[in-house]
Amino acid sequence: MVAPVATSPGAASTTEHPKLGARAPSRPAGDKRANGSGSVRLRGKTWTARLSLGEAGRPTFSLPTCRTEQEANARLEVLADLAGRLLAAGQIVLGLPLLEQAAAREGRALHDVRLAIEQLCKGEARARPSGEITFAEFAELVVSGRLAEQYPLHVKALRRPEPYRHKLNHVLEVLGPIPLPRLTLDHADRAISMLPAHLEASSRQGIAKFIHRILALATYPARIIANNPLPRGWIPKADDNKAKGSLYPDEDRRLMAAVDIPLSYRIYYGFLIREGMRADEAGRLEPSDLDLDRGAVVLDENKTDDPRAWALSPDVVRALRAYFAICPPKERVFIGPNGPLPGRSGAKNFRNHLRRAGIDRPELFETTQSRLNIRLHDTRATFITIKLANGRTETWISDRTGHKSSRQIHNYKRAARKVAELGLGDFAPLDEAIPELNGKSGPVGGSASTSAGLEERSPSPSYDASLVRALPDRAPSAVDDDAGQPTGGNATATGAALGPRWAKPATRPAADRLKASEIIEVSSDPAASPQESWRDS
Repeated sequence: MVAPVATSPGAASTTEHPKLGARAPSRPAGDKRANGSGSVRLRGKTWTARLSLGEAGRPTFSLPTCRTEQEANARLEVLADLAGRLLAAGQIVLGLPLLEQAAAREGRALHDVRLAIEQLCKGEARARPSGEITFAEFAELVVSGRLAEQYPLHVKALRRPEPYRHKLNHVLEVLGPIPLPRLTLDHADRAISMLPAHLEASSRQGIAKFIHRILALATYPARIIANNPLPRGWIPKADDNKAKGSLYPDEDRRLMAAVDIPLSYRIYYGFLIREGMRADEAGRLEPSDLDLDRGAVVLDENKTDDPRAWALSPDVVRALRAYFAICPPKERVFIGPNGPLPGRSGAKNFRNHLRRAGIDRPELFETTQSRLNIRLHDTRATFITIKLANGRTETWISDRTGHKSSRQIHNYKRAARKVAELGLGDFAPLDEAIPELNGKSGPVGGSASTSAGLEERSPSPSYDASLVRALPDRAPSAVDDDAGQPTGGNATATGAALGPRWAKPATRPAADRLKASEIIEVSSDPAASPQESWRDS
């Protein structure tokens, strides 16, 4: 039998429970507990606090940092004070997750929660998602960019959300309907275990990384959950030891010389191979990013958020000048038959174009347990390998590729030594390797019939290759690559600056200006009319 504890006259009595420990003083019958008041009790080995919070009910808060009843009562006073502020401001429902964090935190972390509650009471804090938001709903906030709009200092919007939606589709069946506060490590393990068997280890790792990132954002800055349920080391390892393909200089020359491949693709491939830029970075290039009068490029937006600029190779500058005279740039520098390159099937088109150019080296087109077939991204490997073999420094290469460590470039040195020992040389000048840009080709880009079926393209009328002649005393008229209609007065064709980024340069010497003879085409049909149009098919 438990003896009652002595109390002073008029005070409420208290009792001691052998398992639950001390309880708060009992209330006289009919006395309703006031909002903001509460009590503490010991549940097992953890102290808890229970508060009356009006419309939010009487929730119980775990006090994991409290070891004694005195510490628990001290934390109860802190919670009661914070709850009173939220009740007075009418923000108790929205502030309930903050009270849960205040119950579990110490030191600087508790101070941050106090500040957040003060901002909420003043109306300065944004409304946060409900504590019952599901994984799928919060993931959509991340992918759509709405979370980045809400927390611009801590979250960056995804430049290309579609690949991340594709990753989520593999796990939403398991994780999607689960409220974030109830999501556990077991749920995440089950989602990863149910991934399709055909996925590579690197793909599994990428999906796991994105799951971890979503839960990290739910922890902070969204503060929907107190801790990320995924422990350190949960993300699976992925061995990246597979051999990757790269082109040799003579294969690059064959690709550039294949006139039945659209010119827009060849100038794009040639640029990637000679400058080492990522495929999607080059695809986002705008005319104002280039200064062809000085031979420079500025890449402000890229994968690593590390703006970089460098001097283009002189042959690339000459090739771009000649290409822009034929196909004036629009919203993007590299525009293919269906829009900005690389498009949806960049790797597939790249391999198809290599085959069409007569490049059939087996290791470029096979995927085994130890090798990957060549991808569009491997134009960077081609660039690094050949430039290392020809004596370029790691610093010179990283200025163009954006690699942040010597170790990343070191991986290509073995292949570079092989190229150097074989004496394969360097890439041919781009303006000389592409026949249309040096006046030695037939019809630009080949006919529609030779291109049909080898790359995905939207339905469009066929255009016959026509004669492009230079008229006396003036440059040839520019031709619109998409519509096949002549256009005139483009700043690019006349050698002016390509955009507002650059100051107006001085007039170039006559020797550097593009001559009409550089783009004269020789038609196989002598009777072809100079008024006919052509397009890059």
